[in-house]
Amino acid sequence: MGSALLTAADVVDRIVAGLCRVVVLVTAVVLTVVMTANVVARYLLTTGGFSFAQELPTLFFPWFIAAGIVLAAISGTHMAVEWIYGKLSSRGNQALFVAMSVMVSACFVILCWQALSVAEIASAERSPILRLPNSIGYYSVAVMAALVTVVTLTQALRVGLLGWEARQPANTEDLPV
Repeated sequence: MGSALLTAADVVDRIVAGLCRVVVLVTAVVLTVVMTANVVARYLLTTGGFSFAQELPTLFFPWFIAAGIVLAAISGTHMAVEWIYGKLSSRGNQALFVAMSVMVSACFVILCWQALSVAEIASAERSPILRLPNSIGYYSVAVMAALVTVVTLTQALRVGLLGWEARQPANTEDLPV
């Protein structure tokens, strides 16, 4: 049973990481291309650029940031506090990590719920040019919170079943997308 749960956790983490990497790369490319094209268009067109380009950062940038936060959570660097673990035994670290992961997950569930509530309110408003609902950015927060909850719990599962040595150590020196 434990090995099946660990395998499922690994699969979930790989899927979430892959999805977030795609979101980071696609949003970065779209934002770079559109903003660069808009700067060029300001000098070449009499209209002064693309009017829709002013709204795209508010639509894409929250997804870019949200995906980056989830990737940081997967790598063990989102809100990492490492100093206390050096003061406890392996068993103490294991218990603290699992307890903290459950508390962090509860906080992110609340954040997800609140973001969905605000998104519902913001959905009544529309962007002036593209006429898209203003709730799009809030949905990125909700999705991010849900995914951080999932990957935090998969890490807690690993540490809970395999011990402290199974955790993803926070390594801030090498954070590939």
